[in-house]
Amino acid sequence: MNITTLTPQFFTDQGSKRVQIAYGPYTVSQMAVNNGMSDIIERTMQTPCQDCVITFMQAGLQYPNGTYANANTSLWLHHIVLFNTANLDTVCGANEPGERFFASGNERDPVDITLNGTNTAGYYLGPNDNVGAVIELMNQGMTEQAAVVTITYEYIPKLPSQWHKVTPIWIDIGGCSSDEPAKNNSVFQYSSPTWIANATGRVTFTVGHLHDGGTHLEMYKNNDSFCDSVAAYGQTPGYVDAMSNMAMSGSMDMHISSMTDCTTGQVNLGDEISITAFYNTTEYAPMKNNDGSLAPIMGIALMYLAQGETYGGGPTTASPTMSGGMTMSGGMTMSSGMTMPVTGTASITKVTATGAAAAVTPAAALIAGAVGGMAVVVFA
Repeated sequence: MNITTLTPQFFTDQGSKRVQIAYGPYTVSQMAVNNGMSDIIERTMQTPCQDCVITFMQAGLQYPNGTYANANTSLWLHHIVLFNTANLDTVCGANEPGERFFASGNERDPVDITLNGTNTAGYYLGPNDNVGAVIELMNQGMTEQAAVVTITYEYIPKLPSQWHKVTPIWIDIGGCSSDEPAKNNSVFQYSSPTWIANATGRVTFTVGHLHDGGTHLEMYKNNDSFCDSVAAYGQTPGYVDAMSNMAMSGSMDMHISSMTDCTTGQVNLGDEISITAFYNTTEYAPMKNNDGSLAPIMGIALMYLAQGETYGGGPTTASPTMSGGMTMSGGMTMSSGMTMPVTGTASITKVTATGAAAAVTPAAALIAGAVGGMAVVVFA
């Protein structure tokens, strides 16, 4: 693990800092072993700061020598999920190891909670909070490989006055599981259970996550669509199969390289939130196991809600202080068939998980499904 200091992009007048932390190296089995999948659980991750507001996160994958790793080099960041063990998960409670506040698939979309410096909102990390991670890496090569996972963070020390903590909300087509079966040469969809909101706030950022074959992930509030996260394929060479992979599969497949994000909306207590993941495996090739069977798929949305704010058609600040700029996208979803009622009060306060409490509490963030198709909503 090492830390590289970078130039902050926004809120430099408030002492913002940007770093990239490299985790690993991790050994990734060759493709003949468990379909090339290697799972890593980190119970304690190095964080960029404590008692701070994280405003930006983006995952990456590289080799130990620092060179870029992706599908065109046979190495995938299948997914990574960060969770705060000090907080309960809003949707799945004690069924999750903590509050899921960041996730990425191989598309590696940036999560910019401040929306290019126009939102005074971010994820607050307390002075004693512990962050863990679930990581899955995939190797499509015939030899074992070593990989390093990176996360770029931007943050502001402490919690500045007038800033809003965000509550992360994780909606998954699998409910509190992680994936669903795929279908070959078909157009199909999966919907999540309904989450009855026990948290409230302005939507600052929402991103979706799908597997190959997915076209878009739609999010609904009280049966009305409020976010459509659309997948793009093969936008850069890293997301197009190398010639060696093409020889094995018989085709040069393109892979999901980004998901569009959504940055407006409001969630109130009692709102019914759900997602639907749309797939077309006739148009886009799904992922396959070594024996030719189809790999499971995911649909996830991650949404961030700004606590104590009401959506009024614009961000919380009009003139950001910045020294650069980045845009982002990405996401995840949930599965159909059941309703998950959540009870709670109108206030959103930080919850400390002191035992095996199964109740879902207002302070915990909603993140369901560890990988796969996901949508995350954040409230300010």
